[in-house]
Amino acid sequence: MNIYYPIFLDLQGERTLVIGGGRVAERKARSLLKSHAHVMVISPELTSGLRRLVQAGRIIHKQRKFISSDLNGVRLIICATNDTAVNRKAAGQAEKRGILYNVVDVPELCNFIVPSTVRRGDLTVAISTGGSSPALAKKIRREIETLIGPEYKAFLKLLRDIRPIIQREIPSKDRRMRAYGDVIESETLSLVRAGRIKEARQKVREILKNQN
Repeated sequence: MNIYYPIFLDLQGERTLVIGGGRVAERKARSLLKSHAHVMVISPELTSGLRRLVQAGRIIHKQRKFISSDLNGVRLIICATNDTAVNRKAAGQAEKRGILYNVVDVPELCNFIVPSTVRRGDLTVAISTGGSSPALAKKIRREIETLIGPEYKAFLKLLRDIRPIIQREIPSKDRRMRAYGDVIESETLSLVRAGRIKEARQKVREILKNQN
């Protein structure tokens, strides 16, 4: 069993390729779009959802089977077909070119695997079982989703907004770290969860004032 190194990739503006046009391919394409990657889909047929993405100009579609030249300039590929020969060909060609490649549900034909994720704005929590049990990863994801609700999106935005203020007004690194910790451990998150955003921001101002 491989021991994977967890990493987050910056795919903004990068060319990526999805081979396949079914529901799994659509899910993978949408995930790549969330990372602001350029997405091309290669498949003779598409789901209605993928067709809408093509019509909206969000993805490029080549209505045919995969050929090796499709890999030109590509950073990452995901194979989501039921054709073993196509999957092996794409993975083999990607490996020769040093491209990141993943064949869905076939770990031995991947040089990276995609974790199950929980997203709350800029917050991303990734769960992986190393390919041993995707079903368990999904179960854990559902449990985390109940613990980390949508309020974390707003809370993280607030933390992002105060970061330049803390950097500007608190010169000491130790005091800055203490300020971040005090905000995170305070009732600010509970106020955000209750929708009391103005009070949450006021609480943050009080905490920062006490750092001076």
